[in-house]
Order: sequence, then C-alpha cells, then structure tokens
Amino acid sequence: MTLSVQAERPITFHSKGQPALLLEGVVHTPPKIEKAPIIILCHPQPASSDMNDSLNIALARSLAEAGMVAFRFNFRGVGRSQGQQTDGRLEPLDLAGAIETALTFPGIDPSKLCVIGHGFGAYTTMLYAPFDNRIRTIVAISLPIFRASGGFPRSFERPKLFVTGEFDEVCPRFKLEPFVEQQKGPKGIKIIVGARHLMHGFEEPAIQAILSYLQKWASMPGI
Repeated sequence: MTLSVQAERPITFHSKGQPALLLEGVVHTPPKIEKAPIIILCHPQPASSDMNDSLNIALARSLAEAGMVAFRFNFRGVGRSQGQQTDGRLEPLDLAGAIETALTFPGIDPSKLCVIGHGFGAYTTMLYAPFDNRIRTIVAISLPIFRASGGFPRSFERPKLFVTGEFDEVCPRFKLEPFVEQQKGPKGIKIIVGARHLMHGFEEPAIQAILSYLQKWASMPGI
C-alpha cells in the first residue's frame, strides 16, 4: 500500500468547555473504513511546534496505511486554531473536543480509541485520559518528566506505551523508567536508539515501534 492510497482532509471542530473554540485538524483515512481503530495525535510544545511536526505527519499517514483512522489537530492558539495557549491548563479541553469529533467519523470502532501524545501532547494526554473511559490505550512519546514529576490527578490504569529517545534530554531513560514503574496497570517502554526529544531523523523506527504496539492492541478484543 502506498501513501497515495490513504486520504487526508482538513476539518474544523470545537473544543469542549465555554467558550468553545474553533480548532483545526487533519483526518487521515484508509481506503476502506470498517470498524477502524481511531487514533488521536497531540503535537509537541505549542510554542515551537504544531500538528505538522514531522513525526506527527508521518505517524498519521502510516496509521492510515495500516487501516486506522488518524486525527491530528492543533491545540488552541496554534496555527489557525482559536484562543490562546495556556501551558496545559485548558488544552485537555481541546483533546476532549477532538475525541467527541472523532467518534462521529463513519466506519470507526468506538471501542478502539487511542490517544498518542508527543512531548507537551503526552503531558496533556496523561492529564486527560484517566477521566475518559472511552480512551482504551495511550502512547506517550518523550513525556516531559519535569512536568510529570509531581504526579497526575488520577492514574491511567489501562494499557499504555512510553516511547523516548536514547538521547532525549527532556525525557531521559533514567528518569522515565522509575516513573513508569510507579504507574498502575499494563505498561511498557520503548527506547529509540540514537534519537533525541523530537525524534527528528528517527521518525521511522519510532513509527514502527508505535505501529507494532497498536496493531497488537487493535487485534485484542475488549482491550
């Protein structure tokens, strides 16, 4: 299957909360959608990145090629998304809006909902996911450990994968491993050899690790 087979279309949607902000996103769909897992992608630090981050785009396309529906979007105050950045205070409402929108897509399997976050997006994912039982698994890429060191209001106890680069200065392995060990429920760690925080130049091995995990998860009923 080639990249030209999967389709990409821009959409707008509203965040949760009041006032509801109009946010922008891109939906990646496989040629045939029938009970497809739905994957939401949250981008790295809004001050310097957006939904067009190289790993974000490549990952979304690879997921669609593998038969999944991928939905990447810009947090508030990024690109053409309305509002102002709040450094994680209100961005979980953007993720909530993305999930509400994604669950209206035709042909998806609502029981197979995953959120992937990178950097700031991973932090936002871990803030929000424990409060939404529709999220069945998460992938946290390069979680900013300095943000997570104080813990989260609630633990995400369903399956989760943590991915970091061998030379990630924001999510070093020696700090990630004890953090993950304290997490409740099924969990795993994947180290991308040679990679730094944004995975630039190492997108392919990161994608393969994540795709392998998600294909196994998607094939397991009730998880």
